[in-house]
Amino acid sequence: MKRSMLILVSLLSTYGVALAQKIVTGKVTTTDGSALGGVTVLEKGKNTQSITNNSGIYKITVQENATLIFRHVGYKQIEKALSGQQVLNVSLSENSSSLDEVVVTAFGIKRDRKTLGYSTPIVAGSDVSETQRESFFQGLQGRVPGLSINSTSGMPGASAQIVLRGFASISGDNNALIVVDGVPINNSTLNENDLASNGANRDLDYSNRAMDINPDDIETYTILKGPEATAQFGSQGAGGAILITTKKGKAGKFTVNYSLSGRVETVNKYPERQYVYAQGTNGTYSGTSVYAMGPKYPEGATLYKDNVNNFFRTGYNQKHNLSFEGGSEKVTYRWSNEYSDNTGIVPNTSYKRFSTRLNGTAKFNEKLEFNTSFNYINTQNDKARKGNTGYLITLMRFNPLYDVRDWIDEKGNRVLHNSDIYNELDNPFWDVYRNTANDDVNRLLATSNITYRATNWLSLNGIIGIDFANTQGQSVYHPQSYSGSGSSTNVRNGSMNEYQVNARVLSGSFMATANTKIGRDISFRANLGTEFKDYNTLTNSQYGEDFYDPNFYSINNTFPSTRLARSVANNFRTVGFLAQAGFGYLDNLLYLNLTGRLDAASRMMPNNPYFGYPSASLAFNFSDLSFFKNKVQWLSDGKYRISVGTTGKAPFKSYYTLSNLEPKLSTGGGFAYGVNGGNPDLKAEKTRDFETGLEFGFFKRRLTFDFSYFNRLSTGQIILPRLSYGSGFVLRMMNGGEVKTYGTELQVNVNPIKKNDFSWDMTFNFTQYKGKVLSLAEELPELYDSDTWVLSGVRSSVMPGYSIGTLTGTQFKRNERGDILINPQTGLPIAGTDKYYPIGDRIPDYTLGIVNKFNYKNFYLTFLWDLRKGGDVLNGLDYRLYTYGQSVKTLNREDPRVIQGVLEDGLENTANPTVNHIAVTPYSASAYYMTNIEPQMFIEKNIYAFRLRDVTLRYALPKHLTQRISSQAALSVFFTATDLFLFTNYTGLDPESNSNTAGLGGIGGYGIDYGNMAKPRGFNFGLNMRF
Repeated sequence: MKRSMLILVSLLSTYGVALAQKIVTGKVTTTDGSALGGVTVLEKGKNTQSITNNSGIYKITVQENATLIFRHVGYKQIEKALSGQQVLNVSLSENSSSLDEVVVTAFGIKRDRKTLGYSTPIVAGSDVSETQRESFFQGLQGRVPGLSINSTSGMPGASAQIVLRGFASISGDNNALIVVDGVPINNSTLNENDLASNGANRDLDYSNRAMDINPDDIETYTILKGPEATAQFGSQGAGGAILITTKKGKAGKFTVNYSLSGRVETVNKYPERQYVYAQGTNGTYSGTSVYAMGPKYPEGATLYKDNVNNFFRTGYNQKHNLSFEGGSEKVTYRWSNEYSDNTGIVPNTSYKRFSTRLNGTAKFNEKLEFNTSFNYINTQNDKARKGNTGYLITLMRFNPLYDVRDWIDEKGNRVLHNSDIYNELDNPFWDVYRNTANDDVNRLLATSNITYRATNWLSLNGIIGIDFANTQGQSVYHPQSYSGSGSSTNVRNGSMNEYQVNARVLSGSFMATANTKIGRDISFRANLGTEFKDYNTLTNSQYGEDFYDPNFYSINNTFPSTRLARSVANNFRTVGFLAQAGFGYLDNLLYLNLTGRLDAASRMMPNNPYFGYPSASLAFNFSDLSFFKNKVQWLSDGKYRISVGTTGKAPFKSYYTLSNLEPKLSTGGGFAYGVNGGNPDLKAEKTRDFETGLEFGFFKRRLTFDFSYFNRLSTGQIILPRLSYGSGFVLRMMNGGEVKTYGTELQVNVNPIKKNDFSWDMTFNFTQYKGKVLSLAEELPELYDSDTWVLSGVRSSVMPGYSIGTLTGTQFKRNERGDILINPQTGLPIAGTDKYYPIGDRIPDYTLGIVNKFNYKNFYLTFLWDLRKGGDVLNGLDYRLYTYGQSVKTLNREDPRVIQGVLEDGLENTANPTVNHIAVTPYSASAYYMTNIEPQMFIEKNIYAFRLRDVTLRYALPKHLTQRISSQAALSVFFTATDLFLFTNYTGLDPESNSNTAGLGGIGGYGIDYGNMAKPRGFNFGLNMRF
C-alpha cells in the first residue's frame, strides 16, 4: 500500500511540474527590425537555454512566469519577465562596450563580459572598412588601447608589425596572433636570410600575410591581451591575439551589396636637400662627383632641376566589393568578392588584390549546427627598393644639374653622365623600372566549425582549418645599374633572385563546454579541450649573376658558375591541452576563472618539448550590489578585475636544438655542419603576466571608463648570439635574459549629445608603457640585430639596464677623461673603436587616439586624431645626405669652426692636455662632413606627432526614396581622407618609420627612418548600394 501511494505521489508531482512548464517562442530583432540570429536565450536562475536561428526565431521550455535573458555579441543584454504569454518578441540595441555584452574568446567560446577578468576591447568591422585603407590593421591604429601598428613605409603592400602592449621578446616574434573565425592564420613575412642570396631584411619589403584579408569581410575585431586570454592560445598567443569574426549571411530575402571606391594619393611630405652648392669637393666643381661639396651655384640663376617633384606621381586606387547573401531558417550563405588595384606615388609600384569568400551555415536541428567558409585570395605586388640602393637615396643624391626624367636613350640603354657605370649612381627612374622586384601570392583559407548541443548544459564544438599560401617572386639588378654591375675589378653584370615559398598551416581544436548550477547562488562553467597546429614552410630559391641578355630576366640567362640554389624548410607542430573552470556567484556578481594549458612543441625536441602555463582571473561586478542598484542610480555598471598568468614561447626558428649538416658546394662537396650550433637544452621563453583594471559606466552608459595596468616579466629569453670561433660554430640559440614591460591603458567613451536626429560620440584610447632589459645571457654587454645595420655606426640593440627600444652607436675616440681626441694634422675628430653606446630610446612616452562620430539625420561624419608623444627617431636620410654635403645642415659650410676636444699629441691623458685650437672651414675641407660625424647627431629626441589619420563623411539617401526599389534597398555616398595632416617636431619625412621589414624579430627597425617615404595623403570617393 505504501509503495502504491509513493508511486501516486511521484506521478502527481511530475504532473504538477509539467503543468508549471510551458513552451515560449518569439523573434529577436535589431532596432531596425532585422532578424538577429545566434542570440542566446536563457531562463534566469536555471540551466535552460536556447539560441535563435538565422531568422531570429527561438523556442524554449521554461517555468511559468520565468524571466528570460537575451544575450548577443555587440548588443546590450536585456531581461524580460513572462506574464502568462507564450509568444515574446524582443529587440536588442547595439552597445559595444556594455558589461552585459557577450564576447567571443579563444576557440570561439562565447563569454558574458561580466565574467571576464581581463581587458577585451571590441572594434566594429565597419569602423575599419569605412577608412578604405589597404589593410585592416592599418585601420585599427588608434582605435584600441595597447595596440601599435608599425608600418615599414607608405608604399603599396608595405608590411607592418602588429604589437600589443609593447615588445616583450628580445629576438622572438612580438606580433599578435591573428585568428579568423576560430582558426589561427599565417601572418608571416618573407625572410631574406632564407634566400639563396642570404640578404638582409632591409633593401626590399615583403607584405605580412594578414594584408591578404579583405577588411569588408570582417564583422568584428576582438582584442585579447590579458594573461588569461593569451594563455588560452599557447605559445603562438604569447603576444596577444586579434580575433576576427567574418560576416555571415542572414535569413530572409536575397540581398546584393555593392560598393565602389576611387582613391587618389599624393606625396604627404617631400624630402629636403640643399640646392646652394653644386657637385664637387673642397669647393671645386666636378660634374661627375657624387658629393655636393663644390662651389655655389651662380646667384640668381636656377640651373638645377626640380627632380624630386619630377620623380613622384599621383597614385590611384580602385576598389570594388560585391556580395550576395540570403537563406532560410535552416541554411544561410554569404558570397563576397573584392578587387582592389592600387598604384603608388613611386613609379612602377602597385598592389593588387582579388578575394572571393563563401560563408555558409546550416542548422540541422535544435542541437546540431555547422558553419564553413572558403576564401581564395590573389595578390600581386610590384615593389620599389629602399635603403642604400633604393629610389629615395638615389633621387636625393642624383646630380640636380641633370633632369632625372632623362634616364633612358632611344635604344633602351641607361643614360650616363660619367665615363662608366661603375662610378655613377643609378637614376631613380632606372632603379624603379630596371631594378625591379615583384611577387605573386595565391592563398586559400578554409574552415569548418561544427557545434552539437548534447543537452541544455553540455555542448561540443570542433573546428578545423587550413591556410595555404604559395608565393612566387623575383628581384633583379639590371647589368647596367650601379648596384648590379659590381665594379671595374669585379664585374657582376647584373644579378637576380628567384624564389618560391609554400606555407601551410593546418589547425584543429575540440572543446567541450558545460554550464550548470551549484546550489542556488553559484553557476559553474567548465571547458575541456585540445588543439593542434601544424606549420609547414618550404622556401626554394635561386640566385645568379652575369646576364647573357641584359633585358631577359631568368635564372637560365645568368652565367652557370655564379648560380646558387637553396632550399630552407621551417616545419614545426604544437599540440595543446586546455582546461578551464569558472565559478559565478549571485548571477556573476563575483566570477572566478581558472585556466591551465599544457603544450608540446616540436621545436623544443628532444629534451624540453613540454611546457605549461596556468592563469587565473577574478571579476567583481560591484554595480550589481543592492547598494549601487538602489542608491547610486547614476552608476550604470562597474567592475573590478584582476588576472595573473604565465605564457610560454617556443623558439622563433626550427631545427636549433640539434646541430645540422648542410651540403657544401666547394671542391669535394659532401656535408658539413652549418654555422648554427645546436642546443638540446633549449627551453621555452616564459612570461609572467599581471593585469588589474576598473570598468565604469555612468548615466546610462553615456560616459564609460576602462582602465588597465599591466606588468610582464619575460625570463629565459631565446636569443641567437655570436660565439667564439673556438666552439666550431658562429651562432647558437640559447636561453638568457630578462625583460620587464609595464604600462597603463585607458579607454574613455563619451556621448555628449544623444537626440532623435543628432548624436555625438567620442572615444579616447590612451596607452603608456615602458620596457627594460634587466639582464642578458652570459653577461653579454650587447645583443644587436645585424639586419638593422642600415647605416655605418648605428644599429638596433639591447643592453642590460636600458630600454628594449635602445639604439646604439659608435663615438669618436676619447681620452681617459672623456674628451674627444682631435687629429693634430687636420683638426678633425679621430674615429673611435667598434664599441657601441646607447644613443636613443625609440619607445614613446604615450600614445592617444581620439575618435569622433557625428550622426545627423542621414549624414554621418567620423574622424580619428592620433597623437604620439616622446620617443627618439634616427633621421637616417639626413645622416646620409650630411656625409655627401646635401643636407640643409651643411649650408653653413663657409663658417670656420673649432671642434671641441684635445689633440692626440701624446699629452691627451696627462693633467694638461693640449686643447684643440685648429680652425676648420668645411667649404674647403670636405672631409669635415665625412669624418666629423657621430650617429647621435641625427637622433632626434622626444618626438611628438599629431596626425589626422582618418576622416569619413557619408550621406545615406532617405528610405522613402530607396524603398521604391525594394523594402531592403539602401544607397549611400561617401568621402574619406587618410593621413590628411601631420604636426610634428621631427625634421625628417615621418617619425612612424621602419628601415626593415616586419619579418625581423624583437623590435626590429622601428624608429629608424632611412630610405622610406612617408605615408601618402589619400582621398577616396565612393558609393554603397544594397538591393
